[in-house]
Amino acid sequence: MHRAKLISTALLLAVLATAAYLRIQKASIEADRPRAALDAYLRATYARNFAVAYDYLSSADRQVRTRQTYIDSQGGYSGFTLEVARQLAGLMEIWSIDRQESSGRLVMKVGYRVPAPAELNELLLHWDEARLNALSTEQQKEIIAKLTGRKKSSKLLNIEGQETVELVEETEGWKIHLDWAAGTRVLLSSQLSDSHRLDVRFATTEVIAKSDELFLVNVRIKNPSSHAVTFTVNHLLEPPAIADDLQLVECGLLTPVTLAPQQEKEFAMAYLLDRSASKGRRQVKLTYEFKLK
Repeated sequence: MHRAKLISTALLLAVLATAAYLRIQKASIEADRPRAALDAYLRATYARNFAVAYDYLSSADRQVRTRQTYIDSQGGYSGFTLEVARQLAGLMEIWSIDRQESSGRLVMKVGYRVPAPAELNELLLHWDEARLNALSTEQQKEIIAKLTGRKKSSKLLNIEGQETVELVEETEGWKIHLDWAAGTRVLLSSQLSDSHRLDVRFATTEVIAKSDELFLVNVRIKNPSSHAVTFTVNHLLEPPAIADDLQLVECGLLTPVTLAPQQEKEFAMAYLLDRSASKGRRQVKLTYEFKLK
């Protein structure tokens, strides 16, 4: 009888311990769901897989921009280029730095480490999507093999950064809330008299600028000709009055630029839109006017 009682007590303790463990596991899974959504979103945007990234956005953001508008404006990858980018995104390391939750909203700050795309320019044909996607199956396999070899030998150079992202809990789960409704849509375009002498490509043709927050513009310029080309760039704004409220913080195109034959170079610009201006403007057009020398 005594032995039976001991066995019964042991079984009861085991059941209680299992139940406690399952509660802890469930709590852990619940806590990880927003982090899992954030991780997936960051990997998708790094890979320029914006069709997937859109699914992680909040319903409020999706009401502001349609899926196709978002994809078209971001300039996502496709084909073999997307395959390579996704493999590199799979190597992304993400870790938590801070976490603040209130009323169904969660602000998470994370750090990340990811292969530097620019360091792979030579191997990946400067990320020229048309050239990469046109490679033969054997050539594509060679590139994948070289990337795998660099990974195994720890020869992939990484960049590190931080992201602070707000998430909201919805019926479908945790979603990224970019608050596009509170921003000003900045439409980007280029204007040049002779398009055969310069090839201008924006990383994205549309940016959502928030009040008193820097927004970045990245543009890749190539000289496809057999002669050196020198040019300057002017900023044209519509409406023109917004020029008083748009501060140019950093620009790599303030002075004349010369590109050698077939040379391609990427430039980065940072802008700041004044709070008062952003409240009254829902859309601004920023055109880069290229003047060839």
